[in-house]
Amino acid sequence: MRSCLLLLLPGAAAFSAHNACGNDAPTRREALQFVSGSLVSSCLLAPTSALAAPAPLQTSAGTVRVEEIGGGLDLLSPQPLSASEVFYPSSMIDTKWKVQRVVTSVEGDLGQAALAWKLLGGSDERAFTSKLTEAYEARFVAAPEAMKDASYEFEGKALRAAISDRGYELSSRMGLQMEDVRWNIQSNAIDYTRDKDAVNLTVVRRKIEPPSETGFGSDEVYRIQSSAGGIFAGTSVYRAARVRRRYRRGFDEGTAG
Repeated sequence: MRSCLLLLLPGAAAFSAHNACGNDAPTRREALQFVSGSLVSSCLLAPTSALAAPAPLQTSAGTVRVEEIGGGLDLLSPQPLSASEVFYPSSMIDTKWKVQRVVTSVEGDLGQAALAWKLLGGSDERAFTSKLTEAYEARFVAAPEAMKDASYEFEGKALRAAISDRGYELSSRMGLQMEDVRWNIQSNAIDYTRDKDAVNLTVVRRKIEPPSETGFGSDEVYRIQSSAGGIFAGTSVYRAARVRRRYRRGFDEGTAG
């Protein structure tokens, strides 16, 4: 059983940067204008049919495809990702950002949108229902050497990209301890428990726009596994959420290269 397709549009997020010690970011500060959209669909899964009574599904025997979001993407046996991570400019390595975000528009099923927003890290429901500004921290680190695709060229120079510490950002958004959020960078997955509900977020499709003078961005499909809740509390539910981000770069006056 699949829900209707819906669109979740957070408004522009405001960022301010400082390094790990709390000072202004060195040499170059970047003002990023952020646009994000999420498309969400959910499925109750059974071993042989997505239309049968909901039950946990651990193999691809009952393949579930989400045509609206993933273009026929197999959520349970997806193809290898086209990029090992979402890459950010090298100047963001070892910086922390204070982020403010507000939901400006929701199209489709409000209940499904609110649930997906919460599973992806939303905490205070007023940020969704009453357009309360959500505030949290994001941290960026150097891409591991094992990521062979984490280099890019800017103004004729080869640079190592930064990546977002997804576990840190999720724990900041949800008010969880870092040890309660497990980010596995190799499997592109995050596991956490909130309100006794174990949740797994796994990226199953990713397209990226590498950093350049015009900006950068990403388009990811998440497979979300959590409890169905209510009378099906013991049942595993898989949902799909598409998250698209686009950043435009701006530089402070007087900064070089």
